[in-house]
Amino acid sequence: MHAPAGSPRRARLGLLVVVVAVLAAGVGAVLVGRPGADEPAGPASTRACVYTSHSIARLQQFSQQVGHQYDCALVFNDVATTWPALVNPWFVQGGDADKRWDQWVRQSPSRRLVIAQSLVPGQAPEDWRARGAAGEYDAQFAALGKTLVAAGLGDATIRLAHEGNGTWFKHDIGGTPLEHRQWATYWARVAGILHATPGASFRMDLTVSAGYRVVPLEQWWPGDDAVDVVGVDQHDLGVPGVPTEQPARWRFLMSQDGGFEDVAAFARAHGKPVSVPEWGITNAASSGNGDDAYYVQQMLQLFRREHVEYQGFWDKAGAPGDLAINPRSLTAFRAGIGPATTATP
Repeated sequence: MHAPAGSPRRARLGLLVVVVAVLAAGVGAVLVGRPGADEPAGPASTRACVYTSHSIARLQQFSQQVGHQYDCALVFNDVATTWPALVNPWFVQGGDADKRWDQWVRQSPSRRLVIAQSLVPGQAPEDWRARGAAGEYDAQFAALGKTLVAAGLGDATIRLAHEGNGTWFKHDIGGTPLEHRQWATYWARVAGILHATPGASFRMDLTVSAGYRVVPLEQWWPGDDAVDVVGVDQHDLGVPGVPTEQPARWRFLMSQDGGFEDVAAFARAHGKPVSVPEWGITNAASSGNGDDAYYVQQMLQLFRREHVEYQGFWDKAGAPGDLAINPRSLTAFRAGIGPATTATP
């Protein structure tokens, strides 16, 4: 869901109706943060991550706000215009300590980054899928892998070409079966290069935007050897026709084509764990459901029930989804996230 202000991604945010379908596989009235009468609690092993507008200081503020010390953050390397900028990410250079996520990771062995990584810079030619599939950009990603390892980020999860089924990023899967195949071949090449980086143990996550442009995953699947995790971005978004009342809204979003249930079933069939890299609330003006505590409750229970590998709450500075201006959701979040379990800064 990340993009600069005024970008096509933001303009189409309202279309991400199914982005919502991403996060939920379960329906049912349950207490905040607790399983239902017939539902086991499940392991609380899901890694909790957060996107804080790329601010380390805000991550600490959010940790205090919700009562859970976060040791995992989401960052985005998807707006580079040139290959040098893509290969040398902004978060491993510069003098702004609030943006030096490599330094933040080094301060504690428990800390991790989840990196949303584009397949090409903004200046790439229109036939970049074919070029990438043929190996033209292999050296660039070999260099990126080495850069990340040198920065102490060799154990990062990489959301390569995240939300590729959308239409808001240059790195999307394209509009024809040929482009889908080229994209998948290129994705697999890059994953293989990053997996083979000396000193690295990257986890490669193929992230779907739930319910949007439902192209069957089999048509753009890079292969079981390339993909480590299948992700679903699931914000509480909708379009006209999506119920606003709960639990009907939740049921609709979870069961729609290309939603969480569909993607999770695909992942299981391929022996892959599921992640929910992005989730959060927003207001009606942005096609959301406002201060929706029920959504928050269900999401947090979903992560345990479905053994989600990691999840990332969307805490964008100044956005309608800020929990500080959504008191019911904040209460549900604090109750459901549980006590701090990670090292303090």
